[in-house]
Amino acid sequence: MTVLDIVGAVLLAVGLLLATIGLYGMLRMPDIFHQLHPAGLVTGPAVILVLLASAATGSAEIITSAALVILFVLITSPLSTHAIAQAARRRPSPRDDESVARTARRPRES
Repeated sequence: MTVLDIVGAVLLAVGLLLATIGLYGMLRMPDIFHQLHPAGLVTGPAVILVLLASAATGSAEIITSAALVILFVLITSPLSTHAIAQAARRRPSPRDDESVARTARRPRES
């Protein structure tokens, strides 16, 4: 094993660990606004570390592809997170709707 192989394995392990933690966090959070933070952990550092680990192959094609995908992720991840947050903010919440609250409260039968 060369040093490049060891660095690639470490980057891959850390990236997969961050992705696992982020996915677990997404499952545990109650609403979309709280889920955006762990989603950012998955789409940001986790994906980038896994792609950097692919550079350990030494292949010029794979390194070039990984660099382009990293650039794409760095540009689109914040934009998509912002769009999701804006859409969630504009969407009416069922808890705020009085009609839902009225139908949920049924009179007690005597």
